[in-house]
Amino acid sequence: MLISLFTIFFKIGLFTFGGGYAMIAQIREEVVAKRNWLTEDELIEVIAIAESTPGPLAINLATFVGYKQKGFWGSLAATLGVCIPSVIIIFVISLFFDAFIANKY
Repeated sequence: MLISLFTIFFKIGLFTFGGGYAMIAQIREEVVAKRNWLTEDELIEVIAIAESTPGPLAINLATFVGYKQKGFWGSLAATLGVCIPSVIIIFVISLFFDAFIANKY
């Protein structure tokens, strides 16, 4: 279950562009429609809570879903899953950043 939480949110974090609001549809599809981890009403409540608490919306949603499924370890797996794709992408961009700065054109 922990690996499933991680991979689902890793996929959402990797293939969704536009921030947390763009991820809501994908999270709904995976969490409500496919796996029945939350109901529609629970998802709406979680979105309202995630918007009112500090931090990015997608991370708050992932943390709640993970916690509901497997407690602390589930929240950690889901949160890392949604965050790691962005870290990897920024790291890869940083590897080529010096080449772009050196280009005088």
